[in-house]
Amino acid sequence: MALTGALTYKGLAISNAHLKVMQVHHRAVDTSTEAEDGTITWSKANHADYSARVYKDAAAYAANPDEAVYTISGTFTPSVAADAKDIVEQTYTHLKTLADYDELTDA
Repeated sequence: MALTGALTYKGLAISNAHLKVMQVHHRAVDTSTEAEDGTITWSKANHADYSARVYKDAAAYAANPDEAVYTISGTFTPSVAADAKDIVEQTYTHLKTLADYDELTDA
């Protein structure tokens, strides 16, 4: 899976960019809050930290995955529902919500 489409990076127009998720780490973070009466409440938050590379096109990715035009990274809150997509698919879905990548399509 990948995303493809037109992108602009530092003034460089990439007409058929190929965006490939390279890593996703799903982590659960436990945090506590303390009320004025001293009661402590614990909660859990899920995070997905990812990195993805952008290539000139799919052929450039196939020729050498280590030579990307640039790399992006970020974090989002993944779904852990029983019917949720896998974490990689959720990452691609998240990327398509970002302004720089919202016009890319599934490749």
